Amino acid sequence: MRKISILLIVGFLALSCKDDVTKSENLPDIKAQLTLKNDSLEKEIVLLKNLNDSLITTNQSAENNWFDKDFNGAYFTRLGIANPEEFVEKALKKRTDLIPSDAVLGGTMSFGKIQLLGNRWVIADYSDGHIQGRSIYEYRLNDKKELTFKVLASNDTE
Repeated sequence: MRKISILLIVGFLALSCKDDVTKSENLPDIKAQLTLKNDSLEKEIVLLKNLNDSLITTNQSAENNWFDKDFNGAYFTRLGIANPEEFVEKALKKRTDLIPSDAVLGGTMSFGKIQLLGNRWVIADYSDGHIQGRSIYEYRLNDKKELTFKVLASNDTE
C-alpha cells in the first residue's frame, strides 16, 4: 500500500512538473498577445481623447438660437458694429459691477458664458470659484455707441 502511495505521489509530481514546463514555454506567446492588446488599447485611448476634445470644441462653439445676427443685430450693423454678439459680450464682461453677488474667500467675480436673447436681453453666468449664479440683463445702445445694462433677474447658488 505504501508503494502504491509513493508511486501515485511521484506520478502526480511528474505530471505537475510537465505542466509547468508547458506553461513556461507558452509565456513568450502570452506576452506577445498582451503587448498587442495593450498597443491596441492605447490607440483606442488616443482616438477617444481626440473625439472627446472635438466634442468639447463643438459644444463650446455652439450656435446661439436666441439671437439672429441679420434680424436682431440689424440695428447694430447699421451703426457699423460688424459683430453685435461679440460687442455686447465684451461690454458686459467689463461691467463686473453688475454681478449681484459678492466674491468670497478672496475670489474675484467674473462672467463666464454669455448669450444674447434677442435684441434687448442677455443671459450670463458668473462665478468666483465658490459662488456662482446667473442673471438676465436688459441692454440698450445709446447715441455714443455705448451699451447700458440693467439687471432684470438673478439666481445665485453656493
